[in-house]
Amino acid sequence: MFGENVVQWTSKIQSYSQKGLFNRALSLFLNMRRAGVKPNEVTFSTTLTACAQSVHRSFGLSLHSLILKKGYQNQLFVCGGLISMYTSFRRIVDARHVFDEMPDRDEVVCNLMISKYAQNGFSNEACRLFCGMVNGGVHWRGFVSDFSLASVLNACANLGSCSFGESVHCYVIKIGFDSNVFVVSSLVGMYSSYEELGSARAVFDRLRTMDVVVWNTMITGYAQNGYEEEAIELFLEIEIRGLTPNCTTFSAVVDASSVMPDETLGRKLHAKSLKFGILSDVYLGTAIVDMYSKFLIMTDAKKAFSEMEKKNVISYNALITGYGLIGDHENAVKSYTLLRLQGMKPDACTFIGLLTSCSTSCAFVVGERVHSDSIKLGLDRDVLVRNSIVNFYSKCGLINSAIKAFDSAQGSEIVSWTAIMSGLVQNNEHTKALEVFCEMHRLSEMADEFSSSSAIKAVANLAAVAQGRYLHGYVQKVGLSHHIFVGSALIDMYSKCGMVEDAHKLFSEMPEKNAVSWNSMIAGFAHNGYSDKALHLFHEMVRCRVLPTSGTFVGVLLACFHAGLVQEGRRYLQLMESHYGVSPSVEHYSCMVNLLGHTGYVKEAEEFLLSSPFKGDYEMWKSLLSSCEAHRDFDVAARVAEYCLHLKSNDSSTYTILSNIYATKQLWSEVERTRDSMKVADVVKEPGYSWI
Repeated sequence: MFGENVVQWTSKIQSYSQKGLFNRALSLFLNMRRAGVKPNEVTFSTTLTACAQSVHRSFGLSLHSLILKKGYQNQLFVCGGLISMYTSFRRIVDARHVFDEMPDRDEVVCNLMISKYAQNGFSNEACRLFCGMVNGGVHWRGFVSDFSLASVLNACANLGSCSFGESVHCYVIKIGFDSNVFVVSSLVGMYSSYEELGSARAVFDRLRTMDVVVWNTMITGYAQNGYEEEAIELFLEIEIRGLTPNCTTFSAVVDASSVMPDETLGRKLHAKSLKFGILSDVYLGTAIVDMYSKFLIMTDAKKAFSEMEKKNVISYNALITGYGLIGDHENAVKSYTLLRLQGMKPDACTFIGLLTSCSTSCAFVVGERVHSDSIKLGLDRDVLVRNSIVNFYSKCGLINSAIKAFDSAQGSEIVSWTAIMSGLVQNNEHTKALEVFCEMHRLSEMADEFSSSSAIKAVANLAAVAQGRYLHGYVQKVGLSHHIFVGSALIDMYSKCGMVEDAHKLFSEMPEKNAVSWNSMIAGFAHNGYSDKALHLFHEMVRCRVLPTSGTFVGVLLACFHAGLVQEGRRYLQLMESHYGVSPSVEHYSCMVNLLGHTGYVKEAEEFLLSSPFKGDYEMWKSLLSSCEAHRDFDVAARVAEYCLHLKSNDSSTYTILSNIYATKQLWSEVERTRDSMKVADVVKEPGYSWI
């Protein structure tokens, strides 16, 4: 083909390798051998590069044997190729053996070994080799370059301890690399991984010559550590400095924008990236899809996804997760089907999003199929997927299936225990939830704040104060009582047990409070009839600049209900939407209907309910009917009873209340007609029973 010229053969092998045709490159090497052409060090190095990218590991091992036979094992190019090949096969020990056997090493091979250690998770080995370079005499010290420093700093970022990283930083300053953009970028990344954003920013600010890579690292560090506003401020400054943001810059800042109060900033960034013409990048496209999904704007998420030139599994996962958040199992499954048709392999995140979308009783059959697919692909063994399976069955009310999914796991982790306990509490299996907690404790699995909170919620719903005190003592013993979730659960537990003073004492002693903590205490006061204290606490919450949530106003309206404060209830309902932007839910409307009905404003309650978006809610109409009975309002009661029977014709309580209202008015013919209607509808009055 190329005669006897080894250069031509080598050139062709290299050409195939550069085009990604690695198998063709290996076949060409074999043809070269059959043609009797002897490979040289460049041929071996080029072929080893192709081996590293192919799946033919046996070919690479055979090639190493041939290299030894031909005596090329001491050539630097060949050794570098062997190290790259073995590390790509994750045979790090063999790569190090090649490195140690080299009689001479140069800067490239030493730096290659350090970087391969760092890339494959062998951070300690990378640091030891670097120390050997630094302390190995004058000759070795000359091998230290910006590449080796960047590699060892990346290894330090994965160590979890910043002491060695700080030592490397000192060495960087000592040898004058603290102004090198490549090294500074790695320093910023290292300090960001330690959550030392102050140190990262100090390194960043001292660099005089800026390039977009360093800005990207700093912006990403802010975004990944919860400093989204700082990330956005830094992005706005980048163009002022005369730098052009790239797809990595936009990906990081779009991620940061997804935690803003609304999607306005995300839309602007989307438009700006379109202006820069970089939307073809798969990571940026995925970030935009993920941003819209987090804001539940699935129309725009789907449009952004469809406009992506290239897609990967992460892109599909972003879309599926968004559909999961809004419970749209049909579109989630369609996206999953398309993913499979594209020949892509789903991962754990794919199934977590799918199972979340199916977590309603109407999507139970689809969820079972998804569960079956996860088993076929072996992903049901992933702890997060398994927990999603448990949550799926729990939310569908199939707690036995949830328990079976939990029991099938070998060596359950704490998150799995928490998932099954939470599912049991959701399905009112509170005693069983406590049994699971005790079993977890018996197996010496240390409880965390989430599992402890689930157990405390179970106790709260059982009103079992003795067990509640035991759990309170337990979380104090293991050092969890200061946690916000645990503290809020304890407040709720003591409140539901009628021990409001203990709940308030605990609330006052909490070192940190969030909206959930305040809501628990406000609701505790309201449920136990301390309406004045509940409303006072709400105003104190506002003074402390804690933003009220939907749950806050449920407690406030409940306090108004117990105190009969109609005007205040109306004002708070208007305030929550106009001032705090909280849309009233069914709970808020229910509280308001109860308040108006309880205080005798039954006609206004009827009009309020008819004008609400929840006028099809049977429980609210039934509650209003009880208020009509209490206030003997015959006219409204007749209309309300008609609504109740229209929504649920087989509930005996509606007939009973209506019959009692007619009896109070001595309208015996209507009483008889109501009872006849029960017989015609085949409705039988249920006997009363005691919870005790």
